[in-house]
Amino acid sequence: MNFRILLKVLWCLLWLPLSCNKKVVVKEIDSVALIEQVKSRVDAFHMADTTLNSDGVVDLLWPEFIMLADGNYIAYDNVREGTKAFMASLESFDSEWKNVRIIPIGNNHAISSFIFTDSLVAKDGTISQSQGPNTFVWEKRDGIWKVIYGDVDHYPME
Repeated sequence: MNFRILLKVLWCLLWLPLSCNKKVVVKEIDSVALIEQVKSRVDAFHMADTTLNSDGVVDLLWPEFIMLADGNYIAYDNVREGTKAFMASLESFDSEWKNVRIIPIGNNHAISSFIFTDSLVAKDGTISQSQGPNTFVWEKRDGIWKVIYGDVDHYPME
């Protein structure tokens, strides 16, 4: 009787690790397609910025979006309202983005980075110019790419 119990225990000990061993399938990233998808969203962001389309900018952000802008964290609601007010105060927004890079970090995430040079003309005629780095973390949900995190620093033009 003890032999049968011992045999069953040994069988369970051998069977348990085998039954729990699941093969993890990792889907390979199609980097070229991912980069093209995110690049089109980066271009859409640039277009929205330079055409003063605040709704277009906000539409490219997930509601959980947060940004570190010039050393200050800004949440989605503040960005949404601030973008509308800021763009409404401008006559024109000229922005050149150089060295745009898209870095896939998974099937549903990517980083974009670039160096911007901005020249803004306010409705009162005030001109301001700045340049600096920008980094976005993009996230894809249900096939849609939007920004979940941003980091930007503005430096005066020299």
